[in-house]
Amino acid sequence: METFLKRSSTLGVVLVAAITFSSAANADWNYGFGPGGGWTNIEGNQGFNTLVGPVKYDVSFSPDDLSDMASSGYGLGGYATDGKWLVQYSLSSIELEDTDTAVVAAHTVNTKINFTTSGGEVTVGYPIRMSSAVATYLDAGLRYTKHELDNLVTISGPTVNTEGKSVFSNNWTDAIVGLTINVPLSQQWSWNNRLNAGFGASDGTYLATTGVTWRFHKNWSAALRAKYVNVQYENGSQGQSDWYLYDAEETTGSLAVLYYW
Repeated sequence: METFLKRSSTLGVVLVAAITFSSAANADWNYGFGPGGGWTNIEGNQGFNTLVGPVKYDVSFSPDDLSDMASSGYGLGGYATDGKWLVQYSLSSIELEDTDTAVVAAHTVNTKINFTTSGGEVTVGYPIRMSSAVATYLDAGLRYTKHELDNLVTISGPTVNTEGKSVFSNNWTDAIVGLTINVPLSQQWSWNNRLNAGFGASDGTYLATTGVTWRFHKNWSAALRAKYVNVQYENGSQGQSDWYLYDAEETTGSLAVLYYW
């Protein structure tokens, strides 16, 4: 049962929006928008109530594990800038499904789990340093996360035949503050970095990204990113009916394509 829960708990798709260097002299609003995808690795702890009581365990998911369980998902992101203000946003969702069958004391236990995680983030950046060598923005915004679990257990055998279902949903919103640092390397290439921390409903969420963007056409670019996220969230305490724990580090590599207008 514990092995199954480890494989079935969470989480998946991450989109890193590609951001390019924008001249402070440009007073018109410009926009970029596009999809992205890649791989994610998760290490940490998760806990919630089940039909047999609270369960807390280590989470260790490789990119292959998440790929095998994903049934649907999407990731979108983009930005808008007038050369001074920089608005960045992203939306993502993934649905994970898994089944497991075990024999316990001559009884067959079938478990089916459906886990959906979704979220979004928006920040507004104000320039605190703008030059031909670097553009640095002070960012402020919101990050929203939602986890939904639907767990069905069926037991059949010589003495016990029963079925039980547990459903829960947790969501939290954090206020975030951080920095965006974009460094132009040439007319086509830029080095892009983001750091932020979020607090509010969670016990703390921390994000760091770095990567390069290639502007291969006036209306198109491709971005290769590495992203690290540390999430610390607990609702209630162990033993309470609504207890939920998610304390994990997520590492992601992604490729995004962005359209500009």
